[in-house]
Amino acid sequence: MPAALSVRDLCIEARTAAGTVAILHGATLEIAAGEIVGIVGESGSGKTTLVRSVIGLLDRNVRVVSGSIAVHEATIIEGRVDRTREVRGKHVGLIFQDVTRSLNPLFKVSSQLREVLDRHRPELTDDQARHVMEDVLRRMLIADVDRVLDAYPHELSGGMCQRVAIALAIVAGPALLLADECTTALDVTTQAEVVALLRELVTGRDLGLAFVTHDLALAADLCDRIAVMRDGRILELRATGELLAEPREPYTRDLLAAVPAWAQPATAEAVRAGEPARAERTATGPR
Repeated sequence: MPAALSVRDLCIEARTAAGTVAILHGATLEIAAGEIVGIVGESGSGKTTLVRSVIGLLDRNVRVVSGSIAVHEATIIEGRVDRTREVRGKHVGLIFQDVTRSLNPLFKVSSQLREVLDRHRPELTDDQARHVMEDVLRRMLIADVDRVLDAYPHELSGGMCQRVAIALAIVAGPALLLADECTTALDVTTQAEVVALLRELVTGRDLGLAFVTHDLALAADLCDRIAVMRDGRILELRATGELLAEPREPYTRDLLAAVPAWAQPATAEAVRAGEPARAERTATGPR
């Protein structure tokens, strides 16, 4: 099965008042279909730059210098080739950190979902589109589908708005989902619900998920593998249990040491003793 995402030796630079600055250095990353890969690191480490390059949403002063990106083996960035607009929304979905960037306050949920379908699945009839919208909201574990479809974003809770934002990202049936700090603004209970929902979306499906977060404990709970970034570089990319048990980089050890004791995903001693990381303990099936 082709990889949902393949990034090879990606280098990105930004033009600033002080001159040109390299902000991503030879990043290489692959996400298989049915796999969740966490991308962790402090603010400014390059996490968001990496995932947004996949869909061409970099700032105007930022550009890809070299390297390649492919989605389901179809090259979208390489040399002068840039097909990011062609895959955005249809093949690659993005969930923003700030839900207000995903939802337009002036339109009902049904109008916003329908707009995505009209753009990426124009062959659908009105009845078919309605069925798809209802189905995707049910997948978000929304019980009162008719009410939510007829609601404006301000009439919904923060957690419900985030579920609608995820629905917008997946309604066209993408092969890859990018979640950029999408749980940061949520309370702990809602965050747990959204994480469980993301896990369910990927489990048993041909969907790959890149989960960007500064929260190593959260990534450990959700992800199959974790990429640790610092200063625009991927320092290490390994299976979650291995990374927690034997971090190779001093920076990774510092990140683990910074996690509060009550939030520790798994201690190195526990993993060595045979207890898997929470990401493995809570899995509901093969991904």
